[in-house]
Amino acid sequence: MKTLLTYISFFFTCGIINSVCAQNAYIDSLKVELSKDNLSTNNKFDLLNKLIEYSRTSDEYKQADQYINQQIKLAKKEQNQLELVKAYVQRGVSYDNQQLFQKTQKSLDTIQKIVNESNDFIPKAYYKYLLAYHQLNLGDYTKAQKTTLNFISQLEKVSKEYHLKSKTNYILYGIHAVLNDEKSSIIYAEKSLKNAEESKDKNLLVTAYAHLGVAQSLKYHKTKDIKDLEKLIDTSKKAVEISQRNPYKVTKYNHAIALLNLSDYQLYLPNQSVSIKEEIKTNCLQIIELCKTIPNAQNVSAGALGILSKLAIDVNQLFLAETYLLKANETLLTQNRKDYYALLSNTTELADLYHQREEFQKAFNFQKKATDYSTELYNQDQAETTKRLEAQFQSERKEVELKNLEAKNKGLKKERILYLFLAILGLTGVFFMFRTYHFRLRYSIGRENQLNAEKQEANIKLKLQHEEQARLQAEQELLTLQQQKLQDEVLVSQLHLEHKNNVLKELKNKIKNDSSINLKQVIREENIFDSDFDSTKFRIQELHPNFFKILNEHSKQKLTPLDLKYCSYIYLGMDTKQIANLLNIEPKSVRMTKYRLKQKFGLTKDEELNIFFHQIIA
Repeated sequence: MKTLLTYISFFFTCGIINSVCAQNAYIDSLKVELSKDNLSTNNKFDLLNKLIEYSRTSDEYKQADQYINQQIKLAKKEQNQLELVKAYVQRGVSYDNQQLFQKTQKSLDTIQKIVNESNDFIPKAYYKYLLAYHQLNLGDYTKAQKTTLNFISQLEKVSKEYHLKSKTNYILYGIHAVLNDEKSSIIYAEKSLKNAEESKDKNLLVTAYAHLGVAQSLKYHKTKDIKDLEKLIDTSKKAVEISQRNPYKVTKYNHAIALLNLSDYQLYLPNQSVSIKEEIKTNCLQIIELCKTIPNAQNVSAGALGILSKLAIDVNQLFLAETYLLKANETLLTQNRKDYYALLSNTTELADLYHQREEFQKAFNFQKKATDYSTELYNQDQAETTKRLEAQFQSERKEVELKNLEAKNKGLKKERILYLFLAILGLTGVFFMFRTYHFRLRYSIGRENQLNAEKQEANIKLKLQHEEQARLQAEQELLTLQQQKLQDEVLVSQLHLEHKNNVLKELKNKIKNDSSINLKQVIREENIFDSDFDSTKFRIQELHPNFFKILNEHSKQKLTPLDLKYCSYIYLGMDTKQIANLLNIEPKSVRMTKYRLKQKFGLTKDEELNIFFHQIIA
């Protein structure tokens, strides 16, 4: 049964068996639930997603498309971008399963337009999932792996979306399974199983166990270790147990596949006990019964009949084995889309059986059919390969166009950014020019105001300084005047005192030389002189307080105190003889002094000092 196992493995790897059947109680319950009026929008989306999935994987693509249209209509009405993307992803997967690869590309283009308008990661993750699924079906495993790895790490950080996580890990499992990399396929199958458990979707969980079983079978075929086989059988039993415990949550199709895988793996057990063989037989009969109500499940039923024929051959019941194989052949021929791989395996086994029974004509006939089926399978594979290559070529051309368009858009974007930058730069320049002008204007006005204020302050300070200088000058002049007045008073008093001293001295000499002097007359004359002198003194001080100052200003040389004394006597109207008598000197000395004073004042010999003094003092 190695050929059958290989077929089942290929069946899972390509993602053809992924889910559910619509003709069971579970699907009927979903339809009843969807028809309720008080159903929430989120529940409607959930039910539609399940119905689409079940219909699509049952090859009921028309029914699946109807549910997809309902979901698209509801998503557009509710403006739910994520559910709209999910609907188009389901449609793309349906097209891919029917090998309508060009239509899948259209779905991808539609989804891309939707997700380009969004910054949400989840819709983009669904788009990339469909792209990777499409690349996987085209046989471009490198691109499929690269696309998946590009977003799965970020997807794993999302708290929900367990279905998408499980399916994404399934793609990586499928790639490594096709490449016979059992270690990596087991790793990703286990991740897919973990996500299925977190989703609490029993049907998805059964499928994930089936995928893990296929990955483990790859390992067993390499190691031939009984422990690996036991682990493989244990995995398959878990899928069967979940299906049996949840008949209304797991489709009959997945239940039948779980039973078929378990039975097939149990055939590898060495020294099979009677109980094991009975279990295999019971499971195969249950598979056949289940497939009676499952559309497009002839290959599963034929697989169970093939296992029963193997059991019959092992106990040398060749005619019973012939019955099972002929029934399987008949079942496969009723399938709408002929499965030439299964027909080739079935007719080859019939040819071997008839050859063993030495019925060579029948063996030849079935061998001939096997050859025809091999040719048909080759042609089908070639046609599918051609279709895949064409789709791959179109996809690559689309990628090139997109890259060119992206490059062009980037160029335009850069150009727009450049123009925008230049515009912003220009506006910024204008703004800064305006701000600079405004700032300069404000600065100029402020500076002008500051200068005016400083000028006004300087003027005030200058005015205050002038006033202060004037005050100081006035005080200085007052002090000078007071000092000059004191000098004048001292000089006058000195003159008066000298006069008194001279009078007393003269009086003393007269008394000494002449005892007949009349003292009363001398005193009376002196009192008169004192009165005249005081009057003159008062007149000089009151009328001409700057007398001595004026004299000093008009003299070309500095006047001595004695010069000032002579000037005072002259100004008081005393003649040469009086001054000589007053100072007790010779008249000649008085005349010499007068001559010297004229020179100091710049007067000629004929000009009179008395007249000059009265002119400058007037």
